[in-house]
Amino acid sequence: MAITIAVANQKGGCGKTTTAMNLAGGLAAAGVRVLLVDADRQASATEWRNRSADSLLGFNILSMAHGNLHRELPQLLANSQYEIAVIDCPPGGAWMEDTVTLSAVLTSDVVIIPLRPTPMDYLAAATMGANITKAATLKPALKVFLLINGKPTGRDQLAREAQSTAVEIFQDLPVKVGVFDTELCTRTAFARSPAAGMTVLDYEPDSKAAEEVAALTREVIDKCLTANHPREACSRG
Repeated sequence: MAITIAVANQKGGCGKTTTAMNLAGGLAAAGVRVLLVDADRQASATEWRNRSADSLLGFNILSMAHGNLHRELPQLLANSQYEIAVIDCPPGGAWMEDTVTLSAVLTSDVVIIPLRPTPMDYLAAATMGANITKAATLKPALKVFLLINGKPTGRDQLAREAQSTAVEIFQDLPVKVGVFDTELCTRTAFARSPAAGMTVLDYEPDSKAAEEVAALTREVIDKCLTANHPREACSRG
């Protein structure tokens, strides 16, 4: 059975699509068969793919922007060759979007919460706690990780403060919330690669952005997938 990863945060502008697309690209580059589920009605991931006449991505994208993900996606994956599904969730604020995010979390084995290192982002991210709590009652083995995203380059102290503050916000959840060691910084390649219909791994493979995505991919495989995912797929990274 495929492993499902939801990239979710009800705060808009935190880099969900950038994270989901580049992580999917990293996993595909590691030899894993990946499906990116575009669960956002704004369809940013789908538009990203459509920027090139022939898709330059190493994975497929499927639009499923509705609240029945937890019912339909497992069945789809069970009848497919995909090994990992990455869900790009919508921002919150409206009933429909919040329902989609909850449905995505309910169907997932891992939830990654991208978080920009600002006080307002910390507070907004805390709204994810309700969805995590609901899902954890049904899936006590759910894994949740915070990802510091959009960090100014060279601001290591800011990142350390962000990690400790973020953990404090989520400390009362019924599941342990981890923090990835890898951080995604504000880099030009992340901003420019979508217009080319590519992930940073293909757009600028020798860039710092590509190094960060490769590091995140390895960490996701090590911390989130190795115990559940076929070893031969994980070992190809």
